Amino acid sequence: MGNDKDTSSQEQCIRSNFLSFISSDIPSLAVAMLKEGDFILMHYTAKIKETGEVFDTTIEEDAKKNNIYKEGVKYKPLFVIVGEGRLVQGLEEAIKELDVNQEKEIEVPPEKGFGLRDANKIKIVSLGELKRQGINPYPGMELRTESGERAIVRSVSGGRVTLDFNHPLSGKTLIYKVKILKKVEEPMERISLLLEKWFEIDASKFNVTVTNNNSEVEIIIPRELFSSNLLQVSKVIVAKYIIDYIYPNAKIKYIEVYDRDAVSKK
Repeated sequence: MGNDKDTSSQEQCIRSNFLSFISSDIPSLAVAMLKEGDFILMHYTAKIKETGEVFDTTIEEDAKKNNIYKEGVKYKPLFVIVGEGRLVQGLEEAIKELDVNQEKEIEVPPEKGFGLRDANKIKIVSLGELKRQGINPYPGMELRTESGERAIVRSVSGGRVTLDFNHPLSGKTLIYKVKILKKVEEPMERISLLLEKWFEIDASKFNVTVTNNNSEVEIIIPRELFSSNLLQVSKVIVAKYIIDYIYPNAKIKYIEVYDRDAVSKK
């Protein structure tokens, strides 16, 4: 009996050591989730849960299928910096749990989407006042105030107009079908994404060089941007992103080359 017990103990020890050796030799299967600061490209199609109405998409085929296609819009993957806060809160939080090539439907409640409806944002204004401004309101019409606020005309009756300043998607539960296509690691590709986003032209039109151990970034501005009212603002924004996310110790230099063609009137 004693020998059997010793043998059993030895077998357990050998089995334990063998399993320990095997497990240490197998690569970890843990999923590497996205983290704040990651540059990603993603596709999505968004709909209202209650009605199934698709209201936004990055996919041209989905836009056409759901009758929301817009001429002139370039349908392409959305560039996102994870954690930056430019997506609705519920979507922002959910994509941190995804990985590249993963596709998922994400449900976003109103409080983490476009907010709950607020009765204080319903305003009654005079029909006469709007007409004096050259506006002939009708239900469903969208208006913009001088401060940039958006309102929807809900009703026109008895000389009064009801305006709704709530976001059109407030109070709605949203469903986002999302696929993470790529995590962008290469610095020059990251810079290209920033240039396209903030200057709104193809990044290939810029000439970018990085020198002195990544301490200097030189960007030659394409001629077609010289007359842009947003040129200076875009330069500052892109420079900040490069320093914050790519080359923290770099100095960003923009160059605009004016020759006879650049200064001649067309």
